[in-house]
Amino acid sequence: MTDLLPVVTSGGWLLATIIAFGAMIFFHELGHFLVAKRAGVTVHAFALGFGPKLAAVRRGETTYALNLIPFGGYVKMAGEDFDDAPPEEGSFRHQPVGRRIAIVAAGPVMNLLLAAVILSMIAVAFGVPVGITNRVGALVRTCGRAGPQGGAAGPCPAERAGLRPGDAIAAINGHPMATGEEVVETIHSNPGRPLVLTVERGGQRFDVEVTPNLEPTRKIGLIGFAPEVVRQRFNPFTAVLWGIQRTGEIIATLVTALVTLIRERSLLANLGGPVAAGRALVEAGRSGLENFLYVAASLSVIIGIFNLFPFPALDGGRLGFLVVEALRRRPVDPRREGYVHLVGFVLLILLLVFLTGQDIQR
Repeated sequence: MTDLLPVVTSGGWLLATIIAFGAMIFFHELGHFLVAKRAGVTVHAFALGFGPKLAAVRRGETTYALNLIPFGGYVKMAGEDFDDAPPEEGSFRHQPVGRRIAIVAAGPVMNLLLAAVILSMIAVAFGVPVGITNRVGALVRTCGRAGPQGGAAGPCPAERAGLRPGDAIAAINGHPMATGEEVVETIHSNPGRPLVLTVERGGQRFDVEVTPNLEPTRKIGLIGFAPEVVRQRFNPFTAVLWGIQRTGEIIATLVTALVTLIRERSLLANLGGPVAAGRALVEAGRSGLENFLYVAASLSVIIGIFNLFPFPALDGGRLGFLVVEALRRRPVDPRREGYVHLVGFVLLILLLVFLTGQDIQR
């Protein structure tokens, strides 16, 4: 599979990125659609994108459409409009509040399930990292800062010393290194201190000297290489369990990062829009299909969690109104709810424009 990657051009990865975003939107709307149909709600439209229709086909009561503006999609259900008309059988508003909550929540849940499926595919096709060796897997450009004053490091110490992918670090300062963990721990614990690496290459041994740069955030030493990774391929059942577990870990990491950015009042400055997300997928694709799929899974999690935010016009905002209805045991005034969602939609469009401009400036 990886042998095919060199023939995939940048344009090919751009096309793959568009398809990936389309899949995320499709599965999100599919969640709403399937649960609505299961609940007996009449679905008038299932659309990918907004604006003018590029293509459309009608099957039964539902029109399936592909629209011009690709940022999003929608499922149009009977009785979903915010008006004073009494709900009729087969309409969204006619359903018990529990079913409506399930219909609204199904979209974000499908994004999380899609991420778990993609991660499970990675575990089957490529394997899961289960350890590292004492060999150099790849040279990297990020390696902290050199010198007591923290000045610019220039090339990383590993590159300056002439290390190459495939080199085995057999000893450091004369102490044998049997595992990759020992190599990493020794380098991490010696920022700014010269180390003599005994390197094996092509059946020969030689020594090189490196001084690990200080990585200021974690206060560790780095010389600029990634260890060779040991992988284990899982059977489908184990892969699914791992995919679910890894999805949960991504959710926890994302929530923690969001809370930190909010506390530091730097959320907007660090948010990315469609351009940043697309760029991340294209760059990941250039380094391999596995990285592309992993970033796609992470973005699917981001879309799912973002849609659960209790903000008007998002699924989370609608869920908020339904929870209020359940607690009050009577619905919120439909017109007032409609106005709130309209304002929220306008604010979301403005946010999208702002983030797109910010992405382009970067």
